[in-house]
Amino acid sequence: MIMNGILLFLAFTTTIAIPQKEEIVTMSAVKDFSLELREGKAPNRLPFNPYHVEKEWSALAGDDLNFAFHMASAEGEFKGRPGIYTVTLNTLTERDGECAYNVYVNDKPVGMCQKNPPTNEFCAPSMLIWAGVDIPANARIRVESNSYSNLRRPEMNFFEYARGRWTGVVFRPEQNNISASTNIVNPSLFELCKNVGSSDIKAEMKYDIPSLSYYLVACGTGTADNKDSFGFLHKKVNGDFILESGIKLLNITGKNTSSAGIMVRQSSDPDAPFIACVVQGDGTMKLKYRADSGKTAKELNIKVTGAEMIQVEKKGDTYTVSAAKFGETYEKTSVQVPGIKGSLLTGFFVCSGSETEKEAAAFSNIRFFEQ
Repeated sequence: MIMNGILLFLAFTTTIAIPQKEEIVTMSAVKDFSLELREGKAPNRLPFNPYHVEKEWSALAGDDLNFAFHMASAEGEFKGRPGIYTVTLNTLTERDGECAYNVYVNDKPVGMCQKNPPTNEFCAPSMLIWAGVDIPANARIRVESNSYSNLRRPEMNFFEYARGRWTGVVFRPEQNNISASTNIVNPSLFELCKNVGSSDIKAEMKYDIPSLSYYLVACGTGTADNKDSFGFLHKKVNGDFILESGIKLLNITGKNTSSAGIMVRQSSDPDAPFIACVVQGDGTMKLKYRADSGKTAKELNIKVTGAEMIQVEKKGDTYTVSAAKFGETYEKTSVQVPGIKGSLLTGFFVCSGSETEKEAAAFSNIRFFEQ
């Protein structure tokens, strides 16, 4: 009986599939993709735009001079295990055009073509993400991007072109092994909308899919004292990051008391430490921060009026706040705030200067990059 039990136990244990650790698969644009030029998509079309290596950025870039507005293509082989993945294409932003990108698995696109957001930063990191992608073993991975101009930066007889730069593809295994066709991707990165402070009027957020914009409506008196009050749309972030956004304060109050911008906050307590890039109702710009709980907020002027693009970058304890008109060079101001640690509430805020009147702001062209 004992021997039969041991044999039965051994037979049972050998049939158990021991789960193995899923690993993130990374493919480098420069090292893992072939630059062999492919034919065009139709007989009457030009061949694909040839990629070339840009060593300064460790990136592939298209030929914008000879193949304007045309797609470039590069292929590599997937070395990971078959499964369902979230696919992240690491791109580089360009001020002279918002290039379109797509990733293909065995000639099938992983989803809709995506564009980099308009930005004031040249060759800054950005990410395009597709979820629920079914990838078989040894799949052929192809990346395509175009050379494009937004007709904003004159050069010689025409305008500058963006080259569709990208640095690599990251494949993250998904927990739920579900079909890509049933995996609905929420386009909203910032989903936590709430009141900070004591306002009785609830902050509201609407996400407009065609324009990829957040509209935030709220009351509140702002951060003038140690009892902050505003509407806050945010997510939790750990580590260093860059958050860039277009901004338009809609000024529905008709007063200069309103303000909006990007905020990084230790907690939702009214007197919590924070750093903020603030666009005020009169068009002036401020870097505001509170280093310790309960202290009065401090502010630094940013020499920009009527900013259309704003950015906050965190590197360790240093926060750099930037503002500019669209397409212009950022005016940057930095501050060290060592007291803010751990998981930080990061996102967008708006306030009217009153607990009873509503103000609204639109946030668009958002680029969020965690390092």
